[in-house]
Amino acid sequence: MEFGQKDQTGLDEVTRQRVVTLKIGVVGAGAIGGFLTAYLSEAGCDIRVLARAQTRDAIRKNGLHLFTQGRQIIARPAVVTDDASEIGPVDLILFTVKGQDTAAAAEMMWPMVGDDTKILSFQNGLFGVEMLAQMFGASRILAGVTYVPAVVQERGIVRHTGAVNRFVFGPFDGAESPCSVSVAFAAKGRDAGLDMVLLAQPMPEIWAKFVMLTPFHLVSCMTRLSLGGWIDVVETREMYRRAMQEVADVAAACGVALADDLVPRNLLFSTETADRGTRASMLDDLERGRPLELDAIVGWLIKTARRLNIETPIHDIGYAMLKPHVGALDQEVGA
Repeated sequence: MEFGQKDQTGLDEVTRQRVVTLKIGVVGAGAIGGFLTAYLSEAGCDIRVLARAQTRDAIRKNGLHLFTQGRQIIARPAVVTDDASEIGPVDLILFTVKGQDTAAAAEMMWPMVGDDTKILSFQNGLFGVEMLAQMFGASRILAGVTYVPAVVQERGIVRHTGAVNRFVFGPFDGAESPCSVSVAFAAKGRDAGLDMVLLAQPMPEIWAKFVMLTPFHLVSCMTRLSLGGWIDVVETREMYRRAMQEVADVAAACGVALADDLVPRNLLFSTETADRGTRASMLDDLERGRPLELDAIVGWLIKTARRLNIETPIHDIGYAMLKPHVGALDQEVGA
């Protein structure tokens, strides 16, 4: 079930006021954080960015640049800092750091968390959102997923590499009615021209993406190839299919209902529809010597599967083969 309206009509007075005054903090001005900062700033939102020192300096000096749909947006957020106390409490925190940075970034942002602050995770997988719920309480957390293809060209410069601008989110604890912050943010996103969907139960959609995401990262990194380099190889495609089925089995064991034909539909999409030049972000990180989200994505899945007595042999092998590359060479990247 989708919450909210397609515009601001029908909102109660409290929520309409919240739309006007919504103060948003962004933690992690990388690809997705930068994308949201640019679009929301252009729409007149009050944005405050928490970023590491080199990213902070780049944005302070030149603004945040987003190249999207044949145009350039230059955003100059109200505050850009590496000290959360300079931002103070906000209504909503958009949490967009890489999985391996979750604990450190969450600890840094405590001064931004007020009594009524909501925290929305747009991270890959479920590791980060679970950690945020443990640290700040599940009722404060919103779980989200994005389909936006975007990359960091260099610090403070983000490139939107496709046309999709879809974001889906909702209460992590499955609350029956949306909070005013959620509804206001959905309205702000739509005003900015984004496909922003607020759901009562976001977890099935998050898991549905996870079914494809984790195997795609694994196979891409093990082959060191973009999609077109391996999807037509029968043996490799079958490994990809089996890995997707492993994730779907874990979702079912977690009580998440996914479509029965999700795995074959994903395989058909990957084979016949997807851009064959598509590369996994983890492969880019691997080739550039950057920190990997291996433990936050694949490791989390394996641990969850073990707890539920689900076998994940493809993920076990992929994890073991990539584990030697987990070391971080550049802790500033993606900040």
